[in-house]
Amino acid sequence: MGRFLLFLLVFIIGGVVGFVVGGYGGAAAGGYIGACKVIDNSVASGAMTQDEANATIRAVAAELGVKPEDKARIIDALKRTEQPVTPCSTAIEAM
Repeated sequence: MGRFLLFLLVFIIGGVVGFVVGGYGGAAAGGYIGACKVIDNSVASGAMTQDEANATIRAVAAELGVKPEDKARIIDALKRTEQPVTPCSTAIEAM
């Protein structure tokens, strides 16, 4: 019975930690995807300049608490996907 309760406790703690970490990671990814969509459309329509896009990405990164090592990982991931250069990817590299 004791082993079962210990297993249950570890299972619950693991679930809570996974929920918190997954929620934060998902929120960060969602924030970037949402911001990039807005930036790309705004720069394409002329409503925003590239300098304003750079400032917006810096503000989103500061709000999400992106660290310099995270920035490098994001830029490496963008380069590996070989996507065309967008105003958002330019802003992330300028961050």
